[in-house]
Amino acid sequence: MAREITTTGTKKVATIMKEFNAHFPYLRLKICPPEAKALVANGGMITGVDKTKSLAAVRTKKGDGEISFTGSRLVGNIEREFETIFGLYVQICYTSKDGKRYYTTGADDKKSLSTLNGEKKNEGCKEGEWD
Repeated sequence: MAREITTTGTKKVATIMKEFNAHFPYLRLKICPPEAKALVANGGMITGVDKTKSLAAVRTKKGDGEISFTGSRLVGNIEREFETIFGLYVQICYTSKDGKRYYTTGADDKKSLSTLNGEKKNEGCKEGEWD
């Protein structure tokens, strides 16, 4: 089965997040406004964009292209592309088996989505938590 989803401006943010989790059930996609990047760098808490809105409604930049999520895509590339194309700060996240929520670290940036999803499955992370 091909593991690919694409982003389009008409898709609701919640739909993108759910589709991502359906293909990578041990990972979550957190889509945030651009100012969230500075908050994370300073140890602050971030809030995602309004999930009921379309991607076109929350994007801050109109770069060329779209983003496809496939198992071979690297975590770091997806995060960079969201910033370049849509002007949004994105983190790939997961929920540990004890329910704690984590963002991936720089060490995960060179891992593919399939590899990271498999690692989190083996660690016993929660499955099916998209939000």
